Amino acid sequence: MGILSKLHHLVRTTPWLGRLALRTLPDLRWKVYVKPIGKLEIRLRRDRNCWLRSPVASDGFMLGSLQRLIRPGDVVYDLGSNIGLYSRFILQEFKASKVYAFEPMSGNYPRVIRNLEIGGCASQSEVLRYAIGDEDGFVDFQMDELSSVTGALDSVTHGAASVNRRQYHLPPTKEVVQIARLDTLIGDGVLLPADVIKIDIEGAEAMALRGSRKLLSERRPRLVVELHSGAVGAEVLQILWEYNYHCFGYLPTAARPIYKQLAESDLPEIIDKYWLKYIAASVREEELALPIESPQWCMTIS
Repeated sequence: MGILSKLHHLVRTTPWLGRLALRTLPDLRWKVYVKPIGKLEIRLRRDRNCWLRSPVASDGFMLGSLQRLIRPGDVVYDLGSNIGLYSRFILQEFKASKVYAFEPMSGNYPRVIRNLEIGGCASQSEVLRYAIGDEDGFVDFQMDELSSVTGALDSVTHGAASVNRRQYHLPPTKEVVQIARLDTLIGDGVLLPADVIKIDIEGAEAMALRGSRKLLSERRPRLVVELHSGAVGAEVLQILWEYNYHCFGYLPTAARPIYKQLAESDLPEIIDKYWLKYIAASVREEELALPIESPQWCMTIS
């Protein structure tokens, strides 16, 4: 572990030191270069994960799954767009025709727009300030002004602070955001139906699927989901199986992770040990039969 990595680990695991570092680190605008998509605008403090290491260093399964499942011309939903990194990959590298980027956090929403403009993707994208769930209206959202990545629905955290605020022993802070079901937005003509959906919404994954039942049954989109608890992972699988999806992921073993099609017999361990972090799903089993591999790009930043 290098000196910078050791210092980062110390700051993350020592709350008082972390609070001091966050107060002293300016939140200036900066640009990093992410291969192969180009420049990405970040903030030094909130997006420190983008310059302390490659912003896609741990995203091999998600990006590899999207690379496998997106076809040129597809309509893609990016649920939990953050600052627009995935939306850029979806349009620039995977050649989708349209991306709807969903980002409810007031601090992130304009930054998604800016990064899509930087990538020349504005005409192919639409950024919507919605949280996606199983209801329509307005709800409390646990903000995270310390980082761009861990805001969550208050109903998911049960009133507790977002992950980073808890890490640094800080109290919760909330904002009110609009929430919608995907079925409602499609029915109202706000969205074109999706061919592929990427979901990374900090524990609300099953809620999003419950609000998308008509879409799942009629359009049959392909999905890539990042999970945030074992119980939610089990519920996501059960919803997808209800609509005859084939779901794949990696199981950890002593030697190395094993790629497999997930089955009901896996559920007890998923719930108990929370080893399942990602799911790729399609109604066409052959699309996912071969293991998902990390894309062969040089994921460096400068």
